[in-house]
Amino acid sequence: MHTSSLTSETHWRSVTFAFICIAALAILAGCSKSEASQAASMRNTGSNGYVTILQNNVEVGTIEMRKGKMDVPFTFRNDGNEPVALLEGMTSCMCTTAAVKGNAGTSQRITMRGHGPTARVNQVLEPGEEAELIATFDPNAHGPQGTGPIMRDVTLTTNATRTPKVTFRFSGTVVP
Repeated sequence: MHTSSLTSETHWRSVTFAFICIAALAILAGCSKSEASQAASMRNTGSNGYVTILQNNVEVGTIEMRKGKMDVPFTFRNDGNEPVALLEGMTSCMCTTAAVKGNAGTSQRITMRGHGPTARVNQVLEPGEEAELIATFDPNAHGPQGTGPIMRDVTLTTNATRTPKVTFRFSGTVVP
């Protein structure tokens, strides 16, 4: 009889502990998804906010293949008076990936359409808020014949009526 009550007590402790763990995980998941949920809910709602890229058409100069991948940072801002949802992104070539870093954290990697899942940025840029897009270029992606001038784009889709697509561009010359 004593063993049975201990087993029952242990069972209820295990059930209670499992319930607390599941509840805590649900709360944490809800917190991390709140920005994504807000961006998703804004997807079909036009915003009077608009995105301004603070420096664009960046000339990076000579890109040495032997040095490997290079990052090209871009700062951008919501210069409107309403929040702007940053929805999706894509790059112009498989040799380029990107990510958006903002107050909500870092987005998943943005790739060329067809070279992975559609990159959902799912961040909201409040009026006056800045974020950074970091494009990563791999000069070795096209092999040893991939030398010469390059121009690459990263495009973000937003819910802003003035700037529904925002394109960040960089160029340079790849050398061995």
